[in-house]
Amino acid sequence: MPLVPTDPTSAVVLGPFVAAAFDQFNSHQDELNPATIPLPAGYTLVRNIQMSDILGGAGTPRFFGYLAAGPTMQVVALRGTDTLTEWFDDVQWDLVPFTPVANGGNVAQGFFDIYTTMTTMTPGNAATTPGIAGFTAAVDPAVPLVVTGHSLGGPLTTMLVADLTANSALKPQAWSFASPKVGDAAFAARYGALSTVSWRFYNTVDLATHIPFGEDYEHVNTGYGLNSLTYAKWSVGCAHALNTYLHGLDPSIALDPGCVP
Repeated sequence: MPLVPTDPTSAVVLGPFVAAAFDQFNSHQDELNPATIPLPAGYTLVRNIQMSDILGGAGTPRFFGYLAAGPTMQVVALRGTDTLTEWFDDVQWDLVPFTPVANGGNVAQGFFDIYTTMTTMTPGNAATTPGIAGFTAAVDPAVPLVVTGHSLGGPLTTMLVADLTANSALKPQAWSFASPKVGDAAFAARYGALSTVSWRFYNTVDLATHIPFGEDYEHVNTGYGLNSLTYAKWSVGCAHALNTYLHGLDPSIALDPGCVP
């Protein structure tokens, strides 16, 4: 199944890309710039993405994802929360200005603190490029660019798409899974005015998609809801798992045995 911007269920093709980012980090936590990553057939690793945990000051750069190029699209895949430090970052919910975009509203401080540390590297080259410059130099504007992420990768996806759209000639698509709320109503409106294709997949019983709590925060467009209680056992982990989302979009994808009711 190809990725079709008007068909949200086609998002299942992005599952292996997000899983590759998770798997690379879990297998090689100290490797910031891998030479290769197991990717879907036909895709080539173009750049690796690093970001830093923020805990009481400067953090430690970690592998957060990559840019890959293939025959029909280019994909930026961002992993979700994996370490205790990152969970600390996730709950830093004071609103701060989203400064990369004029009149960008406000976003959660923890998410933004991680985003501002982003660098990219070409595989095999030790030089790091801060911010979005590495994408603008490496992306072919004639081929669709898709940004996708799960959990913490959702807010990072949203901010990256807003940043690239506002500050480059690129018009990336956003496809996020299990994303918390990113910012306030002003940020959501500004993002909505910038984004072209934007799908935000949420599970109504996934606690992560309901935070941060309070009226100061608002989800970005366009939400596509699932309810895993109709097909999966409830637990915090099962409700949040990427596999649970993918099975809900396409039941032919096997549900994790631990989540089978």
